[in-house]
Amino acid sequence: MKNSLLLAFTSILISILLTNSATSSNELNLENEQEEVIKFSDVEKPPFYIDWCTSNISKDKIRECTDSGIKLFAKTNYNTEIAADLNLSGYQRITSAFIIDKSGKIDNIRVRASHPDLEKEALRVINLIPKMEPGRQNGEAVSTSYLLPIIFKVQSDSLSQSKKNPILNIVDGDNVEVPFSTVQNVPIFPGCDKGNNEARRKCMSQKITKFIKKEFNTKLAGNLGLSGRQRISVIFKIDKNGDVVGVRARAPHPRLVKEATRIVNLLPKMKPGMQLGKAVVVPYSLPIIFQVRSQSNKNEAYEKSKSKFLKNGWNNN
Repeated sequence: MKNSLLLAFTSILISILLTNSATSSNELNLENEQEEVIKFSDVEKPPFYIDWCTSNISKDKIRECTDSGIKLFAKTNYNTEIAADLNLSGYQRITSAFIIDKSGKIDNIRVRASHPDLEKEALRVINLIPKMEPGRQNGEAVSTSYLLPIIFKVQSDSLSQSKKNPILNIVDGDNVEVPFSTVQNVPIFPGCDKGNNEARRKCMSQKITKFIKKEFNTKLAGNLGLSGRQRISVIFKIDKNGDVVGVRARAPHPRLVKEATRIVNLLPKMKPGMQLGKAVVVPYSLPIIFQVRSQSNKNEAYEKSKSKFLKNGWNNN
């Protein structure tokens, strides 16, 4: 009898332990499922698309840059000819959503399309999106949800009604910025169209430096009572039309800021930078550095020259 009661008690105890173990496991899974995911449009600091966005981009432009970069990546890599091979016609819409997790990787991809092969292609492309810096909320890395519509139209060719040419013409990536140091084809400054990309990059830098040196009024600093080494930091962009836009400058005096801005805005129109065959915005940083001698230093240099001349005569050697 005692043995029977002991076995019954032991069975009940094991049952309770298993139940508690299952409950704990379910609670743990539930916490994982309820991990906070914030919409891309709402997260305080959006994910940063390292491969596309320049490092010195302003905080208010990160969301726009990352958004444009993802869309352009999809536009460039999605094989729309699949739709023609499947004898589809008209507008095709692939609705996709994914999460950029706390480590910046793409996760939990979901796709819906009119044909399984279109879904498969969308999955392939999204899985190729490079790792990013994760979004942040209250200073902490968070998972961010992103919705990516891929829309294109399969049109009949005018020369052959049986042939269809897919045109991916909705996804927009016109606002992508690519650093001057990494853009595939640098903007071409007038007179710098020869040589490879590296030669054009070097030529452009030299031409801009020469232009600034020629046009900048360095006497302005002396007239403002400044002396010693002066540094003016200038940032501007060459837009997708080749125009200089968004000039910003920082200097020891507002008049120097004004002069730097005036000169940079005089730079000629260029051929725009290109990335993956598409015109893109290219930011450019330009330090303007020059030395201003104080009046006492000028007088001292004059007296030394005068003394040397009176003693030895003028010697060009």
